[in-house]
Amino acid sequence: MRIGELARLAQLSPKAIRRYEALGLVAPERHPNGFREYDDHTVRLVREIRSLNRLGIPVEETRPFLDCLATGSEHVDDCPASLAEYQRTIDALTAEIDALTARRDALTDRLREAAHRHSTTRMLPWPTGVPALQPPDGTTQQAERTHDIPTEYKESR
Repeated sequence: MRIGELARLAQLSPKAIRRYEALGLVAPERHPNGFREYDDHTVRLVREIRSLNRLGIPVEETRPFLDCLATGSEHVDDCPASLAEYQRTIDALTAEIDALTARRDALTDRLREAAHRHSTTRMLPWPTGVPALQPPDGTTQQAERTHDIPTEYKESR
């Protein structure tokens, strides 16, 4: 099949498939006239690359998964190298979440300070270890911190 058909089956652009080829992740057969010819196995490879990328694994880091298939495994994550890549990605996500949490906490602190700067409301220190926004009474919605941000500074929702 030609690149357009592969792109349609894999729900990708031909440009993405050419990128995968440039990275050495897929290798089509080349005809004397220069046309690329892809087989059904390549459809699976590009679908796997796309799926892994949607999970946050960079296209360039999908090689261990593809190598796992090349060894005859039924699944891309049947090999230790694939599992190691999952763990590396999880560790990177955890670091990003930690950084975002720290940014959110710093912004929450600045909001509290700014909201009370010119207020006559007495601001009590926020208890250590207590998240800035807590679910009220076991519900899943976030409670507004009405007890420590003066009403005149609250945004209407």
